[in-house]
Amino acid sequence: MHNEPWSTLLRTVHSVLRQSPPHFLQEVIVVDDASTREELHGRLYYYFNTRFPKKVGLLRLTNRSGLIRARLAGAREAKGDVLIFLDAHCEVTNAWMEPLLQRIKESRTIVALPIIDVIDAQTLQYLTTENSESFFFAGGFTWAGQFIWINVPWNERKNHNKIFPSKSPTMAGGILSIERNFFWEIGAYDPGMDIWGGENLEMSFRVWQCGGSLETIPCSRVGHIFRHFHPYTFPEGRDTLAYNTARMAEVWMDEYKRLFYYHHPDL
Repeated sequence: MHNEPWSTLLRTVHSVLRQSPPHFLQEVIVVDDASTREELHGRLYYYFNTRFPKKVGLLRLTNRSGLIRARLAGAREAKGDVLIFLDAHCEVTNAWMEPLLQRIKESRTIVALPIIDVIDAQTLQYLTTENSESFFFAGGFTWAGQFIWINVPWNERKNHNKIFPSKSPTMAGGILSIERNFFWEIGAYDPGMDIWGGENLEMSFRVWQCGGSLETIPCSRVGHIFRHFHPYTFPEGRDTLAYNTARMAEVWMDEYKRLFYYHHPDL
């Protein structure tokens, strides 16, 4: 997190502690990417030390590193068999963790994704997300390198049963679970990406092309605040989304990268 509002950060941590089986939750690592807000310093340390169990830790980065490198820093500290990455503005629901862990236990190369519901940014009301056909969505992408939500293909709607896991081409990126050793075997996040943007597609392409797969697990649901403004500041005003996405295209898209550059002639 970087300059995350106090209330949403604590809501995330409290929901994880409240809704997760203690015997499955080995630790919670909150990575502070050099936040500058006053309440996220001494006051936050005091709250963590007095209100949370010892399994909740705060890892503070002294220099601004960005989302990708901050997640890598947290992953290096993690000791559990499975890594679950969460944005700092989420709320997990009852029995959210068990379906993710079960699917990874069945196949360690599966990156298990919950259904992402919407938390209203103004009222903080938790809203479920279902499309008009009462099926959840999968992650897709455009040739311009943008993440989009798509309908689950018919061949993935096994017997029209909404409780079965479904393969997803890409992921939104804010919430995912992955077996820790597999995460490092496929190369983890690309540390050459800056600040924010494109890491979700890069990791999606990496997983699929390195022998893994992405699956949406409909029995697991997590709420997420989708903000109407950009919460991050970019050093020197650099367009890191364009840079990161171009880096992803160069590494993973092979001959199809020409379609990406067709939409970005300025890169």
